[in-house]
Amino acid sequence: MNWLGYLNPFHYLAGRIFLWFWLVLLTAVFGTLALSRALVEQTEIRRLPHTIAQQLQQQLQPFADSRDSAELITRLQQHRPDRWLVVNADSNSVLTPGLLPRDFDQNWLTELSQLSRPRWLKHHNTSLAGPFLLQLGEENLALYQKRQRPPQPWWRLSEIPQHVLLLFTLLISAVASLILALSISRPLRELLQRNLAFADGKLDSRVSNLVKRKDELGRLGQSFNTMAERISALLTNQQRLLRDISHELRSPLARAQLALGLTERQNNMEQLPRLKQELDRLDVMLDELLTFSKLDAGQYQLQQQRFDLSELLADIIDVNKVEADAKQQTIQLTAPHVAEIVADSRLLARAIENILRNAIKYGPPRSDISCTLQQQQQQLQLTICDQGPGIAAEQLEAVFEPFYRVSDSRTASTGGTGLGLAIVAQIVRQHRGTVVAETRSEGGLCIRLTLPLNCGFG
Repeated sequence: MNWLGYLNPFHYLAGRIFLWFWLVLLTAVFGTLALSRALVEQTEIRRLPHTIAQQLQQQLQPFADSRDSAELITRLQQHRPDRWLVVNADSNSVLTPGLLPRDFDQNWLTELSQLSRPRWLKHHNTSLAGPFLLQLGEENLALYQKRQRPPQPWWRLSEIPQHVLLLFTLLISAVASLILALSISRPLRELLQRNLAFADGKLDSRVSNLVKRKDELGRLGQSFNTMAERISALLTNQQRLLRDISHELRSPLARAQLALGLTERQNNMEQLPRLKQELDRLDVMLDELLTFSKLDAGQYQLQQQRFDLSELLADIIDVNKVEADAKQQTIQLTAPHVAEIVADSRLLARAIENILRNAIKYGPPRSDISCTLQQQQQQLQLTICDQGPGIAAEQLEAVFEPFYRVSDSRTASTGGTGLGLAIVAQIVRQHRGTVVAETRSEGGLCIRLTLPLNCGFG
């Protein structure tokens, strides 16, 4: 029947964890209990310190003048009742048997009587110190001082009845197993519910209780929230991309159509340069989209080679110097004479040029742009800084995300697809390096690339 399936604990993660953990725990506890009862000896003999032996010997001196064992026992009972055990050393018979515990094996006294020096015998809560030999007439007596140790606490394993101990073990292990099972299955149920809600289109669905844990389940909840946030951001950025790209494509296409219309109407070639410019913009935009999609999918074939990064920097600056001169900007290069690196020169050149062009674009006229290359152990660090408006601190990480733009303006001077720095981040990541953005206190933005000397890809 179907209801039997619902009652089957193996159909639930909590039930399986509970049963298996309980079984393992009971096996370990019962095994330990059986082993401890088999190996632990309830009676043991230890060495009696010499000072204590002397003190006990002195306590017996006043009784050494007794006529016989009966008088000795009477005097001992009057002085310290239930303190001294008297044994006939010749026959090994206990003359005061009422002082011994019921489960005490008298053979232990025989063992003690054969020792040359007094010893300390412990049996459960009773301890005997001896033997101390006395000769009264023809009787050879062995005396043992008896001391009753304080009763053991009720929680001591040896004091608990075995059937009570088993029931108590079953109860504690069941509660512990149930708590463990629920602590694992309950947060997983929350994760499952949020996952299903996210799959149904509720993109703001996040786990809350699970992330408070400090274990692997807590990190699983954090990773789910991180994944959900990134997916939400990607979907939002993709929607924004479609809107922005449609706008960007519509503008140059409209201008190109206008230029063609004017050319046809005026029957001259004056609009051809403008038409070529708009088509070039479309080509650059599509090239960026294609490059980023290949890098993001890992389909870009990297070509490893050894080259001088200082020389590559100088070439990139020379190429972009015309654009900088148009804004009366000065590009300052500080680099070692030779800085060799093993990487893909083609991709690195594109990443560096993207950063430099951004610095030229957003730097004010008659400003300085600094390019600093330093070698630190097995790494090269390139820092490009401008004197532009900079970026807010909360946006520094987001600028490397695809389709992100600091400004929502769509003018020809500041517009863009938001893929330039995203391409930089992908290129640096594939070279096993890092890229960070920093806003300087005096104003301006710095982009810092850190690359290993041997990127080791491929």
